[in-house]
Order: sequence, then C-alpha cells, then structure tokens
Amino acid sequence: MVEALRPSDGEFNKVLEESLNTWSSYLRHASQDKRLPRYIIDLPALVSQTPPFLGDGLIPAGETISFACDKSPGGTSLSVRGRSTWKTSTGACELPPIILPEKLLLGTGGRVTVRLSDDAPFSEWPGVEGLDGYDEGNYISVLYFAWAYILSARWVELHSRSPDHKGRINYKMQGISVAESQLHQRTDVEIYLGDASEEEVLWWRNILSPDDCWEATTAYNDHVYFSPWSVSAKEAGLLVAFKDSTIDMLWRTSIVPPSSAAALKYLERFCIHHRLYAQCSVALAGVLYISFPRGRGVSLPLPKQVPRSVRAKSDGADSNSIANLIKAHGEMLPRYMTLSCNIWGLHSLLQSTFFNPDIECNLVSAWLNPAFAVLNSVPPTDRITPVIVLANRQPRLGILWLGAFLVNVDQSVLRDTRNGMVALDLATSAWTNTPRTFLTSPMGSNDGTSISRDDECRLLFISSSECHERPPIWPWKPFGSTHLRDTELAVQEHARCAATHCLEYESWEWMLADGTTIRDLQKADDAQLYQQTSNSTSQQSTPGSKSTLPGDYDYNLSSQMLSELATRGIFGWLRSTGYPENEKAIYQHLWIDLGSTDEEETGEEMSDGKVGPDTNQLHVEAWLERIIEGSFAARE
Repeated sequence: MVEALRPSDGEFNKVLEESLNTWSSYLRHASQDKRLPRYIIDLPALVSQTPPFLGDGLIPAGETISFACDKSPGGTSLSVRGRSTWKTSTGACELPPIILPEKLLLGTGGRVTVRLSDDAPFSEWPGVEGLDGYDEGNYISVLYFAWAYILSARWVELHSRSPDHKGRINYKMQGISVAESQLHQRTDVEIYLGDASEEEVLWWRNILSPDDCWEATTAYNDHVYFSPWSVSAKEAGLLVAFKDSTIDMLWRTSIVPPSSAAALKYLERFCIHHRLYAQCSVALAGVLYISFPRGRGVSLPLPKQVPRSVRAKSDGADSNSIANLIKAHGEMLPRYMTLSCNIWGLHSLLQSTFFNPDIECNLVSAWLNPAFAVLNSVPPTDRITPVIVLANRQPRLGILWLGAFLVNVDQSVLRDTRNGMVALDLATSAWTNTPRTFLTSPMGSNDGTSISRDDECRLLFISSSECHERPPIWPWKPFGSTHLRDTELAVQEHARCAATHCLEYESWEWMLADGTTIRDLQKADDAQLYQQTSNSTSQQSTPGSKSTLPGDYDYNLSSQMLSELATRGIFGWLRSTGYPENEKAIYQHLWIDLGSTDEEETGEEMSDGKVGPDTNQLHVEAWLERIIEGSFAARE
C-alpha cells in the first residue's frame, strides 16, 4: 500500500534539523550564570486583555449581581459559568458567531498545604539580569503567603455584590498575644518586618502562622466554600520580628482583617524594606497555580534573609520601581484571578510553548522530539535552565513557567506534552495573545475544486456541522487537501462564499442567574498573534552558529509516536462522519486503525457514500476524552 500518512524521510529530516537548531539555540541563549532574563518576569503585560474576575469594573458600583453558579457532583467545589464569543466571517455571510461555554473555579472545599524545604525549586535564587541590588536573600515563600491572602481578600470583596453569596474574611484566634502564638511555630526562621503598625504586624503573623489564623469563605446555598487561593501554613509557620518589640497583645475585638488594598500596602512596605522585585512577581505567578490540582500540597523554599548590616550597606534598588510594580499588580488582580480560576486554560497556555502553526500533524514528532532532546540534555541537578529554555521559546509565557516551576507544576505539563496528552483552551489563548491551535490561523484560498484540510476543519467548526460543534482538542493542522465535492455541504457552501471566514475572539461574558450576562469586549490583536508565531523554525536559529546534529543527543529522535497520536486525533475529528472513498489509504492506515487493515475491505458504506467503520465512535471518544481530561479543573 502506498504510504498515505507518514512523511517521507526527507520531509521528516528537514523539520528535525530545523527543530534541533531552533531548540538548541534557546539552550545556548540561556545565561551561563543561570540568571533569569529580565524580559521573562513581566506578569501584568501577559494578562492585560484578560477579562476581570466576575466582571469587576464592568457594571456600576453598588449594583447587585447574581451569578450563574454550579456545584460539583460531590458539592466540594463551586464554579461560575462564562462563555466566549468568536467571529466567524467578515463580509456578506450569515454564519452566526461561535459561542463556547466554560466554567471557571469559584470556590473550593479546603486549603492547599504549604511546606518549606531547603531543596524546593528556587531554594537558591538565581537573580535576574539587569536587576542588581534587588532580591538579595530569598523571601519567595513569605511573598507567596501574602499574595494568597490578597487574592482571597479581593475574592471576598467581589462576592459582596451578590445577594446569593455571603462572603467573609476573618481572623480565627482572638485574644492571643504574639509571644504566646509564636511558641508553636514550626521553623526557627524569623521574618523581620521593620517599621510596622499593630495591624500590619498582626496581618503578617496571621498569614505566616501554622495555626491557620485566617480564612476567606463564601456561603452559597447552605454550603461554605473556601477561596481558591486558601492555603494552610501548618507545616510552614514562620516567626515574625518587628522593630517595636514592646508590641505584645495585638488581638483586639476591633481589629479586622485588612482589605486587599490595605494588604497590598503592607506588602509594598515589606518589599521596599527588603528590596524585593522579581521574587514578588514569581511568587504571585506561583499562587496562580494553587488549584492546579488541589490535594497535593506545595513545597516552597525556606526563607533566607540578608543580614541587616549587609542590607544597610547595599544600594542600587529603587523603591519607586518596587512601588510601581506592586501598584501594577494591584490593578491587575481581577485579571489574575480570572486566569488562575481557568485551570484548564493555564495548562493549555503552558503547552502552547511547544506549538508551531507551520507544523502539520504527521510532522509533530520531527518538531517535538528535538525539543525534549534539548531539555533532557540538561543535567538533572540543573533545574532552572530548562525553564529558561522554555521562556526563551515563548517570552510572554516566561513568568508563567517560573510560577509553574516554583510549585512543581512544570513537570506534569512537560510529561503530558511528551506523552501527547493535549489541553486546549481557546479563551485563554485569546486573552493572552498566545496562539494555541491552527483553527485561529487565517484561512487560505482555494481553486474552486479542492480545499486544504486545515481550512476544511475551520469551516466545519465555524459552521457547526454535524459532529463538529466542538473544536478539536488537537492543535496541529492536517496535511493535504480534499476535493470540494467530497466535503460536507456546509464546507462547499462557505468555500465558495464571497466573505472571508475566520475564527476571531470577540468577547467574554459572565453568565448571570437571570439569563443575562456581563460582557467584556476587550480584544486581542489577532494579526499580532499570528505574526508572533508564523515565522518558520529555521528563522529561530542563530546566524553563524554551528548546526546541531541528531547524534549530539541521547534521545530517540526518530520516534513517530507523537505524529501518530496527532494524526489519528485530528483525522478522527475531521472525518467523524466518514471518509471519502478516495481516502481509503488513509482510513485503513495503521495510524488511523478504524478496525480493518485489509486492503480488500472497503469498509461499511454510509448512506452518503462515505466509508469508515466506527467513525462516529471516534467522535464520541474524542468528546469523552475532552471531558475526562478537563475534569481535573474542579479536582480537590
């Protein structure tokens, strides 16, 4: 049988060589002293187009809102409904927009346990290029607890607009002095605050205490849910030291937990006092993954303080730059919250680092094998260089990789990608201007007799043809073309349509209990999005650099496993209603394996002349796979 799916050796080796040079260039560009590039720590820029959580700022102040919420089957988590709208054409075409519903995490059943370890990620802070005088010592774990509280406080404040929710944040242990409460700390690390008010000292003591001295909850339909950023410091309590040692009995019945704005000011003073800049953003990025997934706990580095005498002599840090950073983070809090509560979307964003819109499904192995060969070539003891390699590949996502590395999420994402397990979320791709699938690339042209299979997929989806109402989870485009006469009627109609078809993000809506919505119309720059990644792999290599050879890596570069998975996946979606007769060589190929490899069998013929046994089963399996894979978004 003529080979129908596997690429030729020449095609495979060409992409393999280009990919090797591309990914090895990212490794060469990693700083020899392992410092982080300055350009990968910008979190506010990444979320500037992300909708604010629960429509914050989109409705008049004081107006009450009832959100459309759903309990998980076990009642241990709560989600809020939303949906994204996508434009399908420009010009004279009656195709309606595509509506994609989603559920975002709103409340959880408990806290995530935080431990401190001297071998946790970032135990040795690598420093940042161009940021001398900042981030001396290591305060990431302290900052992590602070951001968890700040996001939780903002969560309660946003809930206050809903009559269906009774949100509150409170201190739990009233009437205990600082001296008594710190007898039970689990570590001898003392965190010095400098000048601080009683309320400020109390806040720091509470968020760093092993006694879980604060909680942020909402009561909804007679069930209490915790903030998604609720943490437990039972295994990570820290001592709090402050300048005025005469402060002892801090608990007063009149003292209430600070608002998110007040807590941000406390954090700002702490960061200025200790000259913390990049660590502040990395800790915040790590907090975004608290619910990803819950139940496993988080290991953070033990704090390492710079002696006060050394800190007093150091210079170079600008307090205004730190204050401006905290202000920028404060303005973006609702956007961080939306991204953090879309757990499936975070997974999709990290995996998009490996996406290349120019690669066809049967060449995925040739593109991805070198990526993992390069990553695996780094000694296991060097844990930061692979993260820098990934950040060099997609600088906009660098801060997310640093956060994932901090809480050890990066390893599960890399494992899933290496094994061909795909997460795809179109909304987060649009919010962050990060391409994730061939579906959002511009449509090509056709000659009136045939159409490229990737354009065929786009038209099937945007026209909501039978069995194609959901987007394919496989991001890699199919190769080749189809005779127009063999395509679905909707494809034939719109392939000849005068309008220009597309899949472009238009808006996000928060669903309300009465059926209305709160709509956010901020749009990403689709042209810029495509331009960012439409460059060929060969353009990524360094001019004049030595070419990388396959023999330089101890990795099975010739494996076709990822190509097989991607090809079977996208063709299973594309041909979920059956294959044209002239694609017999495809549907009988071992990569597709529809039940019979006997060339003499034509398969079960359908009423429209298409063939392919069990093709509808493939569609159901793909749909179930999406549901099963996405279920961890609400995992406790």
